[in-house]
Amino acid sequence: MPSPAESEAPCAPAAATLPAMDWRELAIAFLGSRALIWLVAGLSLTIVGKGAYFGQQTPGEGWFMRWDAGLFRNLATHGYDLNPRSPANNVSFLPLYPLLVYAVSLGGRLKPWLTGYLVSWACLWVACVWLWAAVAREWKDARLATLAVAFLLYSPVSFFFSTLYSEALFLPLAIGCLASARRGRWWTAGLLGALASLTRFIGVVLVVPLCWQWLESAGPAGWRRKAGRGALLACLLPLAGFLAYCLYLWIRSGDPLLYFHMENADFGRRFAWFYLLLSRDAFSLQPAFYQIWFGSTVAVAFGLLLAGVLFRLPAAYTIYGLAALGVYISARSVEALPRYCSVIFPLYIVLALVARRWPRASLPLLALSAALLTLSTILYVNGYWFT
Repeated sequence: MPSPAESEAPCAPAAATLPAMDWRELAIAFLGSRALIWLVAGLSLTIVGKGAYFGQQTPGEGWFMRWDAGLFRNLATHGYDLNPRSPANNVSFLPLYPLLVYAVSLGGRLKPWLTGYLVSWACLWVACVWLWAAVAREWKDARLATLAVAFLLYSPVSFFFSTLYSEALFLPLAIGCLASARRGRWWTAGLLGALASLTRFIGVVLVVPLCWQWLESAGPAGWRRKAGRGALLACLLPLAGFLAYCLYLWIRSGDPLLYFHMENADFGRRFAWFYLLLSRDAFSLQPAFYQIWFGSTVAVAFGLLLAGVLFRLPAAYTIYGLAALGVYISARSVEALPRYCSVIFPLYIVLALVARRWPRASLPLLALSAALLTLSTILYVNGYWFT
């Protein structure tokens, strides 16, 4: 009899077929999660005391136009301010998402904040469909795929996917990149990876799982074949998106590393060994609530990725998760860690595998996730520190 881990092993990509998708079920989960977020936001604004950062948004732009959402709106409207001394400097935000918002707003003729909401919702829907398809293709299990999408939609900070944040665009690009590589569609994977790294810096780590998938598929001698060398070249494309942005900064400002300089100047992010995340200036000076929230985020994410190994999650997915988490905890800054981890989509797959293995755990896990989503939504819209 196979072990529990073996029973969760994915099917070989080459032989997998896609089960029928229940579009109605997917739409209900999508709209239900968004309705919960907006209902919680609206009710909390009438009864919850306001935090120190309440009132950031312009009246009439919606409850979620806070923190970086306003910066993305301004970037889509006015473009980059490359003066490092300017308080409006926005070099830390990569261009693909605001460019997409600008294009959908017809060059600014429509309200960028409104088109930003529409773009983010559309991107989230694509992410749900692509995640469902990727899981269904790997495991030939429509129910498992639906569970993974549910854990995504009700994840503790999934409201960020519905406002003007670039995670909404990055998520489907990362899913499509690795799912395409699993199917041997190397140039599609590379192109999606390049677009991902033009959306968020973390997209460059997609090179690592892509190269691993290539090595797993082609073998050590794969580079000797022309097709193998072409596929390997495609695996390096995620570097191209971010390097293109660096080239743009070089041409415009004379500093190709301006992104990193401003990340350090504006947000205190710079490379440091991961154990320094617990240092006094990076973590322990935060209020106790944030220490628990951010510390638990890292611990749970790491634990789920280790559990993915036991459930025989595809190695490329696990490597992506570990690489992204490693970068996040090596920046000597705890700010926004829950949001950053929200784009590590293998976490949702592992949760679905756990729920399939122990069906009685599925509802409590979803309920816990939805409760955390409720809490984080209340904090965000009511002006508490939650970026």
